[in-house]
Amino acid sequence: MSATLASLWQQGETYARQGQWAAALKAYDGVLGHDPGHVMAMLRASRMALSLGRYRDSREYAMGALAARPSGDEPVLTLARALRMFNEPLALLECVENSRWRERKSAQWLTEIAMLVSTIGENKLAMELLDLAVQRDPRNPPTRYFRGVVRMFFGEMDAAEQELELCIAQLPTYAQAHWVLSRLRKQTPDKNHVERMQALIPRVAPGTESRVYLAYAVHNELHDLGRHEDSWQALDHACKVKRQLSPHDRDDARRMYEGLMKLCDAGFVTPSAQSAATQPPYVPVFIVGMHRSGSTLLEQLLAGHPDVADGGETYSFTSQMRYFGDHRNKGVADAELVRRAAAIDYEQVGQRFYEHTAWRAQGKPVLTEKLPSNFLNLGFMARALPHARILHMVRDPLDTCFSNLRTMFSDVNTFSYDQRELAQWYGQYHRLMAHWHQVMPGRVLDVHYDKLVADPEGVMRGVLDFCGLPWDAAATRLDREQGGAVATASSPQMRGGIIKNRSAAWAPYEDKLATLIEGLAPYRNVTPGHAGPDAASG
Repeated sequence: MSATLASLWQQGETYARQGQWAAALKAYDGVLGHDPGHVMAMLRASRMALSLGRYRDSREYAMGALAARPSGDEPVLTLARALRMFNEPLALLECVENSRWRERKSAQWLTEIAMLVSTIGENKLAMELLDLAVQRDPRNPPTRYFRGVVRMFFGEMDAAEQELELCIAQLPTYAQAHWVLSRLRKQTPDKNHVERMQALIPRVAPGTESRVYLAYAVHNELHDLGRHEDSWQALDHACKVKRQLSPHDRDDARRMYEGLMKLCDAGFVTPSAQSAATQPPYVPVFIVGMHRSGSTLLEQLLAGHPDVADGGETYSFTSQMRYFGDHRNKGVADAELVRRAAAIDYEQVGQRFYEHTAWRAQGKPVLTEKLPSNFLNLGFMARALPHARILHMVRDPLDTCFSNLRTMFSDVNTFSYDQRELAQWYGQYHRLMAHWHQVMPGRVLDVHYDKLVADPEGVMRGVLDFCGLPWDAAATRLDREQGGAVATASSPQMRGGIIKNRSAAWAPYEDKLATLIEGLAPYRNVTPGHAGPDAASG
């Protein structure tokens, strides 16, 4: 590296540490002016552009780094993280393949790459990476942990348990391993891990994510054992700590919902005649609703149909909204993305969406996309994808919200750790679904969870007809041989057939849930999307 190049690089690094993003970007661009193939300068520039709110420019820097075909450990890992953040799955796979990962790589490096490719649904490749990681270091706890997770995704519960126990044997305070282990099966008085986990609590720093995972794990197992008072104490602690770590922006949520209903009127959601007349490469079917409403069950039933490809849970549509809105938001939408949505070209959104997702359809006529919070995007989807079908999962509000409360999400669903905020979010969701039914009648089919588990054939006949699919009994069963992974919070429940009578898990905690029960009272026995109170305030 020349003296000039080294000086520019050092300037960029110094400015970046100081938070002077524009100056840092100028320095990294200077490096690229002298050395256009400097991968790390492109990756640093990408990060600076993102910090400046220039989403598209940030992506272009990352794609430039991909074109340079980096093979070193740090450039590949940094690029892979960026491509995952931009939701560019094919580019991520190209990056990994170009990296020559089968050669000398550490277990740590292979494990993180495996985690990244798993998030885009490539769990077979993830397991290949993890198999090699175990050869390199059989005692690496993160490798054993994530092998357990992927085994769970594939329904290999015994193998998953073995991997998680190996992880815990190497690092007893690996809290995520305890949490996953608590969810693999129903715990019994003769076989559980409660005492082991309770003994570990003093060894895990309070107020940390690890403490949250451990508290959720203790709650899960005590709930199975019927020790509801102790179970509640663990859940309440987990929610309070997680709420501090992941605060919910109630004002942004209010402005987002208000902006959606103001912008997306009947005229807005009507696609152009040209867009409606264009034949798409496949029919997208979006499964939406509240998290924990049964969306994974519906997705897996549809996946049994021979004409349906299971696309999993991705942010494919939101990625296009971010691209054309030139804005990186957290989750599916935020108030700023909604504000920018008025100026977006939705024909381009639709075209780019198909270009980026057609590979997932595998030549089949229908591709499902199960991301519950896509209910926020329905107005944009109606405009950009006139041929799309939208299935809205409906479940009892209290069953749904209590299930949210006792689920450890990563960095989304920040509303779900506080009873008041959870009830408020449900009310906002309820009102928005009523708005969608009003402005786009016939575009959304409500699918009731309780009816689905009670009468799979009757409900699925209606679902298949709505999706333009011929009847096939395979779309009513989960007990067929599963061909793929189920990488959601419901993964353990998706093996061995449809589970009935799963309602009212909240009942033993009724006296603890007064705030949630009171907040949801107006919406019980009222289908989201139809008659109900005005839920905008709160």
